[in-house]
Amino acid sequence: MDILIGLQWGDEGKGKFIDLIGRDYDIIARFNGGANAGHSIYYQDEKITLKLLPSGIFSPHIKNIIGTGVVIDPLSLKTEIEEIAQIIPEQDLLNRILISQKAHLVLPTHRYWDIYMEESALYRTIGTTKNGIAPSYSDKIKRQNLRVEDIYSDNFKDDVYQILNRQYNELQHLGQEMPALEELYHSFMQGCIFLKKIQITDTEIFLNKALRNGQKVLAEGAQATLLDIDHGSYPYVTSSNTLASAACVSLGVSPKLVDKIYGVTKAYCTRVGHGIFPTEITGQTANDLREKGGEFGSNTKRPRRIGWLDLPALKYAIMLNGVTHLVLTKADILNTITEIPVCTHYETKGEKIALALPACKDQEIKPVWKYLSGWNTVLTNVSQAKNLPEALATFITFLEAELEVPIKYLSTGPQREELINLAI
Repeated sequence: MDILIGLQWGDEGKGKFIDLIGRDYDIIARFNGGANAGHSIYYQDEKITLKLLPSGIFSPHIKNIIGTGVVIDPLSLKTEIEEIAQIIPEQDLLNRILISQKAHLVLPTHRYWDIYMEESALYRTIGTTKNGIAPSYSDKIKRQNLRVEDIYSDNFKDDVYQILNRQYNELQHLGQEMPALEELYHSFMQGCIFLKKIQITDTEIFLNKALRNGQKVLAEGAQATLLDIDHGSYPYVTSSNTLASAACVSLGVSPKLVDKIYGVTKAYCTRVGHGIFPTEITGQTANDLREKGGEFGSNTKRPRRIGWLDLPALKYAIMLNGVTHLVLTKADILNTITEIPVCTHYETKGEKIALALPACKDQEIKPVWKYLSGWNTVLTNVSQAKNLPEALATFITFLEAELEVPIKYLSTGPQREELINLAI
C-alpha cells in the first residue's frame, strides 16, 4: 500500500497528483476527514472538487473506498455522487464505491452544532467549513454517535430521532436557528436510504485480501500534516489524524504493508483560517500570488493566507510521515518572482531552529531567509526534467539537499498532464 498526504496546511494539489498516478492503482481509499475535504481535479477541462469521494472516481477500473476513519454525511455523499454521475453517466459509480460499515455518520444537528460553535462568543472560532465534522468526531469519541452499519438496525429510526431530538432541543435552548426537526429527520433518512444502494462492508478485510492478491492500493489523505489534531498547529487544526500512520489505523492495514509515502508540498505556503503562519506575507505580492494561484478555499471560497516556503515546518512534516517521495506543486505560480525567499530556520529567543512547528501563535518567531533566483519562465510547454530552466533546477536541488528527500514530481500547471516525472 502506498500513501499520499499533504505536508502543509492543505490545498497542496493532492487531488491532481492522485488523479495522475491513480491509473496505476486498483484501489484508492480515503482514510480521514469528511465533506470538509476539497480535492480538485480537472476532468475534460472542467474543474471538479471532490469532498467525500476518493480521487479515483473518474477511472473506471478503480475501486474507491471510504474508510473507517472518515465521517460521512449521507446527504452530502448522495449529492456528490449524483453530480459526478451527470459528468460521467456512462460509468456505474455505485458499483465502484465501498463504504466501511464502521465509519461514523454526520447527523444534521452536527452541522448546526458546528455553526453555533463557530459563531458563538462562548467558543473559540476555529474557521471550520461548518459541515459538522468536529461534532461528529466528538460524539464518536464520547461513544454517542451512530455508524454506517447502524442503518440496518431495527432501532435505527428511533435512535436517530432520539439523538436529533436531544441535540435539537439543546441547540434551540442556546438560540441557534434551524429548520423544523421533522424536516431534518426526514431528509437525513432519505440520505440513509441512498446509502443502502452502495456496498457497505468490512473494508479492512476487503483491503487486506486485495493486498494479499497483489492489487495496488493508494491511501488518500484529506487536509494535511500541519492540520493534524495531535501534531498540527493546535487548536487551529482539523478534527482527525492526517498523518501517513493514520492511514493504517483508519483503513485497518498493517504498517508492514506500506511501501511508498508521497508527500505533496507547494513551492510556497498557504493556509485558510486562523493559526500560526511564520512565513506569512501580506500586501500586493500576496494578493498577486493569491489571484494567480487561485488561492481560495475549494469548499468555502475563502481567500487563503499566503506565505513563502517554510523549511522548518516542512522538515517536521516529512519527519512525522516518513516521506519517501516529494511532489512539488505550483512552481509555475512563482515564475515572475525575481528573487524567491525560502525560510531555512526560525530564530526564537536567540536560538536558531531548523526543524520545528511553532508551539503557539504567541511564540516570537523570526524567519531566517535564503533568497534564490527566480526562473522567469513560463513552464506550460516544459515536459521533461532536462528542459527545466536552470534557476528552477537549482531551486529543486537546493530543496532536496535541505529536506533530504528526492523530489520525484514537479507540477507545472493545473491540468493532469502538467506534471513532470523528474526521475525520467
